[in-house]
Amino acid sequence: MAMAATLALLALPDPVRAEEVLERIARTGVFSAGTRADALPFAYRDGKGRLVGFSVDLLEQIHQRLEQRFGRPIDMQLRAVTASNRIEWVASHAIDIECGITTPTWKREEAVDFSIPFFGNGTRIMTLRSTATQLNELRGKRIGVAAGATTANILGQHAPDVILVEVPDMDTGFRMFEQGEIDGLANVGVVLRAQVETSPLKSKVVLLPRTEELSYESMVCILPQNDSAWRAFVNSVLADLLNGVDQYRGAYIEIYDRWFGPRGVIYFPLDYKVAQRLAAAMIWLK
Repeated sequence: MAMAATLALLALPDPVRAEEVLERIARTGVFSAGTRADALPFAYRDGKGRLVGFSVDLLEQIHQRLEQRFGRPIDMQLRAVTASNRIEWVASHAIDIECGITTPTWKREEAVDFSIPFFGNGTRIMTLRSTATQLNELRGKRIGVAAGATTANILGQHAPDVILVEVPDMDTGFRMFEQGEIDGLANVGVVLRAQVETSPLKSKVVLLPRTEELSYESMVCILPQNDSAWRAFVNSVLADLLNGVDQYRGAYIEIYDRWFGPRGVIYFPLDYKVAQRLAAAMIWLK
């Protein structure tokens, strides 16, 4: 009886294997990527409506490496995603990758995989100086958070007395802040600084806490689950770019300075501790 059952199992057809990303790109010649359109200077639309930014440049590096791998032109189709749909789009294979300002969490890990970190910054709250100058003065204030972001959970832990107001995207949230519909806006500090950079409110706002972030967040690319070849390919590209980051040299620093250097969208020098963390995250790939 046991022998018959074993033979029956051996006779079963092999399960259908899902096509991997690299296989699909090789077959179709198309690389489908996603990024945010509301995360200046990581990813946003320029005056011509094109998606540009630091994260977009990283996707371009992956695109170039794909063309080198396959020895022919590959069409990169770049699509705008939101904080709410980015996980779903990658999980459903609507896009092959998303690089924007995503933070990895165990909950998200249930649906997708992640690359090694390519940036690090901390969550803070932007408000008017006339509204608050200390975190505890935000009690009962309306603070905007992007739908689908980890920001709400972070505020729940570190600023439980604020009133969370979900906004569809950061651009909308900032307009609501400018018009007084909300008292503040929360996200990673560098994104908040970039949002207010060209606003009349620039000299009137403060980021809280003043000297430190509520929570440090690593930013990564979202990848489909269980596709180790694609994950390894993306990680190898990022690791090559990050080579030398702890010594402030190399391809990553060149891209970083384009967006965060003295002539960038916002001047935000790479913090030494963040550079060390980025270098440590890819050490196992060397």
